[in-house]
Amino acid sequence: MVKIQRIFWIFVLLGLWPWLADAAQVRAVADRDRISVEESLHLELRVDGRPDADPDLSPLDKDWEVLSRSQNSQMQIVNGSFTRSLVYSLTLMPRNEGTLTIPAICFGSDCSSPLSIRVTTTDPVAPGADDSEILLETEATPYQLFTQQQLLFKVRLLHRVDLLQGALSDPQPSGVDAVVQKLGDDRNYETRRAGRLYQVIERSYAIFPQASGTLELPSLRFDGDISRGGSSFDPFGGRGQRVRKRSQAIPIKVLPPPADLGSRHWLPAQSLSLSDDWQGQSKKFTVGEPATRTLTLTAAGLQGAQLPELRLDIPDEFKSYPDQPVRKDDAGVDGITGLLQQKIALVPTRPGRYQLPAIDLDWWDVGAREWRRAPLDPVDIEVIPAPEGSAVAPPPTQPPPEPSLVPSASAPVLTANPAPVTVPTVPRPDFWPWLSLALGLGWLTTLLLLGWKKVQRPRPAGPADPSPLLREKSARKAVLKAARDNDPQAARKALADWCKVLWPDSGTTGLERLKGIDSAFQTEIDRLNRALYASGGENWIGEGLLEAIRQWDRRRQEKTADDKLPDLYPTQTRNGPPK
Repeated sequence: MVKIQRIFWIFVLLGLWPWLADAAQVRAVADRDRISVEESLHLELRVDGRPDADPDLSPLDKDWEVLSRSQNSQMQIVNGSFTRSLVYSLTLMPRNEGTLTIPAICFGSDCSSPLSIRVTTTDPVAPGADDSEILLETEATPYQLFTQQQLLFKVRLLHRVDLLQGALSDPQPSGVDAVVQKLGDDRNYETRRAGRLYQVIERSYAIFPQASGTLELPSLRFDGDISRGGSSFDPFGGRGQRVRKRSQAIPIKVLPPPADLGSRHWLPAQSLSLSDDWQGQSKKFTVGEPATRTLTLTAAGLQGAQLPELRLDIPDEFKSYPDQPVRKDDAGVDGITGLLQQKIALVPTRPGRYQLPAIDLDWWDVGAREWRRAPLDPVDIEVIPAPEGSAVAPPPTQPPPEPSLVPSASAPVLTANPAPVTVPTVPRPDFWPWLSLALGLGWLTTLLLLGWKKVQRPRPAGPADPSPLLREKSARKAVLKAARDNDPQAARKALADWCKVLWPDSGTTGLERLKGIDSAFQTEIDRLNRALYASGGENWIGEGLLEAIRQWDRRRQEKTADDKLPDLYPTQTRNGPPK
């Protein structure tokens, strides 16, 4: 009886194993952990595996307002193993300030971990503040700094109208030489100015002036096209307007290093640390056996190229073999953190007790404006003799010897009275080499004649350049994908790109021409615009846009081969657009 029960439970576990192995893992990832009360937050719920149910977003209603949501799924089969992942993207607006919590979001029994977000207040808007549809703002921190100190420069493009296209210039400092480095990718969020909600594109740079003087950050320029309504009956039309915005120039005062610099390395940093690592080895060494010491220098606000190579005092009883230093830059929201890693192989040559001296590195604290020291304590080392009978080969200290001129055993030896050597007679080349040369020249002449005839032969005209067809196919796929994902912003941009491919000479009126194709297109584009721009906009579902494209495809297929294509594809062949 007991044996039958065991067999029963084994089969039960085997039946449940696929479901247990397919348990989902949920992670919540926010793009920032500190925002203003008037800024939005982008939250991603990343699900690996098969969730039990759809997400329950009701816990967010207490402290957050869900502005938009989208979903993206992906499935992969690698070596017979099936994996599934889902990403739910949410745009959240805080309801109040303080330290708010994004609670655990559950997909049935699978839940994410809570996140803490710091929500700060914003300064009140001064009377007469700029109420433009496009704003270009710049911010520099600090306005006074030392030579080679990091300057953070941020550029924000704020817009409350749809941007069809645009270009923003990069900062080009003048006055003194400076090194400019972009910090990561652009950030996108929402904020308020004068009570109006703006979409924000923020770009950050780290600038390192190389000399003292006045560093001029010239004004930046934005050139772009914005969408305008066509009429009072179509407030969300696609008519475009060219705009240009300029930012204010910013002067920065750059100070020279302090007078008491002396022989110190000039390292103006926010923080600096020096660490030591022996890769798990103890401080008890054996004569002839190498040990690797790794020194790591980390400085916030400096590039890795600015960090000096560390000089060590090694006792005479050790042989040292330093590697080339490794330098890296870690770019983040607060600037650049430089890293220098230096590895040194130490080989003791005599037993005894020794001490590696301490390492002290002076650096300039840009916040406190005073000198600080990064110390590394001395290291006590005990070296024991090598075991008896062990053959420890010391590392090479001399280059390998030059090849000897002494003849080897296999080489012939010249003696004082050499025996006569009979040299075989080599026949002189006469007939056959000349015949081979003539045949080779004949073959070469034949190949040259054939190649010349091939070049002179007229080439058939090649096929037409398929690049416009490929561009139209790619743009159409982007529209279909955005509609399936129910993403209004992506769908609006993909439609604009699609129209530019279809009508490249029509300026920015492509969406108007698309709406004129069919009433279904006009209805769906109006719904899309209301969801994006109308106050309290509706939740947009892309199935209607997909159905409009399907209806047009069905009508096109009913046409005969002699009928002209509708105006949607004026530049394509009679076979219609690619599927």
